[in-house]
Amino acid sequence: MNNNRITILMFLILIGIILNSGCIENTTSNSTWGEKKISMDAIKILNNTTGNRSETNESRYAISGYVYNENPYEALDLKLRITTFTSNGSVFAVKDDPYIEPKNIPSEGSSYFYASFPDPDKNITRYEVKILSAKGQY
Repeated sequence: MNNNRITILMFLILIGIILNSGCIENTTSNSTWGEKKISMDAIKILNNTTGNRSETNESRYAISGYVYNENPYEALDLKLRITTFTSNGSVFAVKDDPYIEPKNIPSEGSSYFYASFPDPDKNITRYEVKILSAKGQY
């Protein structure tokens, strides 16, 4: 009888530890177990982002820079959108899949991004980089 009580007590303690650990937290956003919540506001495009014509081929406009993650967790599967504009403010081209290395940004870390646009008539006068999404660490 005493062994049964100890077994039941150990089982209840184990269940309590699992429930309080957060590893089986089921979020309503995507029903992923254990996803950490990150703030999109804590992922920032750094001020060193530049856009200019390629030195070897002036018919291409290149945009590059860094994204910094201020979250306490790793940001996974970062998605960016780079939009270029003409002098009158109309959209020239949009790239939803720029080169990003690494795609997963560690906490307090950064990732490099790069996108190139064909622009033989030199229509691009400005650009905008937006963070579309990132996931929390599993």
